[in-house]
Amino acid sequence: MAFVLDAAIAVGWVVARQSSPYSRRLRLRARGEPYHAPSLWRLETANALRSLERRRAISADAADTAVGILERMEPVIHETASRLGELLRLARKYDLSAYDAAYLALALELKMPLACGDGPLRAASGRAGIRLA
Repeated sequence: MAFVLDAAIAVGWVVARQSSPYSRRLRLRARGEPYHAPSLWRLETANALRSLERRRAISADAADTAVGILERMEPVIHETASRLGELLRLARKYDLSAYDAAYLALALELKMPLACGDGPLRAASGRAGIRLA
């Protein structure tokens, strides 16, 4: 079944230190199933890689390699269909950042499970009736 992918899981696909059994299992699923993300996914993924570089957890070469892999594996990108008010409502209701609310909104809109590594987003997805991938 298709799923909505957050940036943390995607980074776990290409950076060993960020990987988990959950992210590895999702990467295997992604080989045979479509996966989707809001348009901010690219920004969040690039920011996560840059943050790892700044902390010297990965080299610039490793980040560039990760980008190359992710660009070939890129999810189906959706422009954030939710209106600003809807994102703010979801963020307030579930005590999320607006960024995380965009992933939740897309999962709700597409009626798909959510693949996420973020604790608050995982908890919110359950409360919103969205299964985890």
